[in-house]
Amino acid sequence: MPELPEVETTIRYLSSKVKEKKILDALKSSKNLRKNLDLKDLEILKKSKIKNVRRKAKYIVFDLTKDNYLIIHLGMSGRLKFLQGNYIIEKHDHLVLKFKNFTIVLNDPRRFGMSFLLKSKKEFSNFFKKYGYDIFQDKIPKKKLFKKISIKNMTIKKMLLDQQYFVGIGNIYANEILFLSKVSPTRRLNLIKYKEFEIIVKSIKQVLKKAIKNGGSSISDYKSPDGILGSFQNMFNVYQKDEILYKKKLYSVKKIVQNGRSSFYAPALQR
Repeated sequence: MPELPEVETTIRYLSSKVKEKKILDALKSSKNLRKNLDLKDLEILKKSKIKNVRRKAKYIVFDLTKDNYLIIHLGMSGRLKFLQGNYIIEKHDHLVLKFKNFTIVLNDPRRFGMSFLLKSKKEFSNFFKKYGYDIFQDKIPKKKLFKKISIKNMTIKKMLLDQQYFVGIGNIYANEILFLSKVSPTRRLNLIKYKEFEIIVKSIKQVLKKAIKNGGSSISDYKSPDGILGSFQNMFNVYQKDEILYKKKLYSVKKIVQNGRSSFYAPALQR
């Protein structure tokens, strides 16, 4: 599932290519995603110019003229394709944006993605108001946030996946963040010490930054808009591993299921 690094990789690729470019045509599939554009939305897109493209949480945001925002979520298996020259619509293409010299396509085999319009600054603000802190865009009030979470009985792994605290972290990166922090995914928030929380916040940034630098993780479906695979999956410490070589010593990696998600951790290293 594309998470923050994959979305960031996508927008960084597209940013210089789509700014100030006019959408000449917009087409959508008859098959629905989780959230969809309607015919009126397509007409708005056809008259719009892209002012900017950016990331908000795990969403791709195209800032359009007249305070319209095209919002895309890649779901479980989606990707945006950037194509030059003539283009023939392929299976699983759900949105096609045609420009003068290129085409952008949302391809999503499993159809868990979204493409929709927000039609004012107020709509945009309201849609994202429940989302938490962005490790790259916000100053994290660590003491305030720690005070909020330290009274809760949920696990640290569940907190990392809850977008009301930190945005953009999915299952893959939560596992890697907790390994770097040397904290077990089973630890309860009310048993986490402030110094440990500081390390976790630092690890969030380190893991996500390294993943972005390596083009994200391509485990099954994800590719960047130009079709290049990410390589961070080659750097996993514990995710989908049976063992890890750490400081010249081999440690076993345990797999458990928490809230329906697989957790991987090294019990001897993570407390």
